[in-house]
Amino acid sequence: MAWTLYYDGGCNLCHASKLRVERWAERARLPLHVDILQSPEAIEKGYGSAMVLEVDGRPLYGADAWLAMMQIAPWYLRWVGWLGLVPGVRQLMKSGYGVVARYRYRWFGTRACPLPQPPKTTTD
Repeated sequence: MAWTLYYDGGCNLCHASKLRVERWAERARLPLHVDILQSPEAIEKGYGSAMVLEVDGRPLYGADAWLAMMQIAPWYLRWVGWLGLVPGVRQLMKSGYGVVARYRYRWFGTRACPLPQPPKTTTD
């Protein structure tokens, strides 16, 4: 299984979440590639402002991405992923994610977005 996480590089909450998921993936020995939504690759794929997790090439957005990430979360958080299987709860989680996503800059602040740099070329 291969995962790629795209997150909003200008959002403090998204950055903190990315760091958390990187730790979880390392502990789970899961290959995880991380990139920002502002990268050329994410823009080319048409990803917007919500967190995107590609699982074996299949994109999951927002709350669905978080529910998938609960598979590698510490044991005491995995119940959140199972809760998403309860009828009606997944929709509530998506609504809650939408509210947090809408106000994340106001509530958690912003940061300088690390725009990707083109690879350095060497001339011999």
